[in-house]
Amino acid sequence: MIFLESERLLFRSHEAVDQAAFVAMQMDADVRRYVGGRPWSEEKALYRFQHQFLGEPSKVFGLWAAICKSSGEYIGYCGLNRRYDRSRRRAQKEASLAYYIAKPHWRRGYATEACVAFIQHGFEGLGLKAIFADVEKGNDPSEHILKKLGFTLIDREEIPNRIFLIYRLSRDAHERLTGR
Repeated sequence: MIFLESERLLFRSHEAVDQAAFVAMQMDADVRRYVGGRPWSEEKALYRFQHQFLGEPSKVFGLWAAICKSSGEYIGYCGLNRRYDRSRRRAQKEASLAYYIAKPHWRRGYATEACVAFIQHGFEGLGLKAIFADVEKGNDPSEHILKKLGFTLIDREEIPNRIFLIYRLSRDAHERLTGR
């Protein structure tokens, strides 16, 4: 199921044909450096693909397979995850943006293009009031993308041996930036 499109990318549910590329991406130390710190084993990547990604997402929220239109190649995944007000146990009009691009596809603008597609969908299609994203400190390319798209640093979280920078993009800031 194709969920969303951008100029060069399609976003759809993960399919069995994506498994090898997904596993290779998760086993790449450079890709995993800022998302857990170390590559997954082949067994873990296969398990996670088969039990958490295959056939998913099937609705609006989740991490969609990013497919290059020109080649049909799986290049990573991107999407929005709904944020919840834990005290009230209900969904907020906010979401968190996440994106992962396989190393052979870095520095081609795919991450920015994917983010733009999901930001537009979040604000224009879903009526979100804000979109958040977190980046591990040191991941300068991802920070650059978020800043370029209008996100503002609002907080930082520290866990042992890692620091996460929390960014936020309000609907108003997005509209001012894009004129929409």
